[in-house]
Amino acid sequence: MSEKRIAPCGIDCSICDMYVATKTNSDQMRQEIAEKWTKLFHYNFQKDDINCDGCLSGGKLGMYCQTMCEIKPCAIGRGVTNCEDCSDYECDKLKKNRKESESYVQ
Repeated sequence: MSEKRIAPCGIDCSICDMYVATKTNSDQMRQEIAEKWTKLFHYNFQKDDINCDGCLSGGKLGMYCQTMCEIKPCAIGRGVTNCEDCSDYECDKLKKNRKESESYVQ
């Protein structure tokens, strides 16, 4: 069974492409993700931007997680580890994140 690393938004980091590429040290995966995310997020991702140990790991975070994600800083500011524990659940930020995530997997 795989280890679960749940981000505040509810995504299991252990099955995130960026996390998997980091853990398997796959430059090919990093490049593929950078190309896919460039189209999705309208930011010119490079393969070196695709390195992440998981949102709450305390280790390295990928470029998206460091600078573009609105969810983790919001959760920290509200004193929760998971958005489900927030009094404003399910907010517009989380809805937007989930909508973007749906288009990512299509």
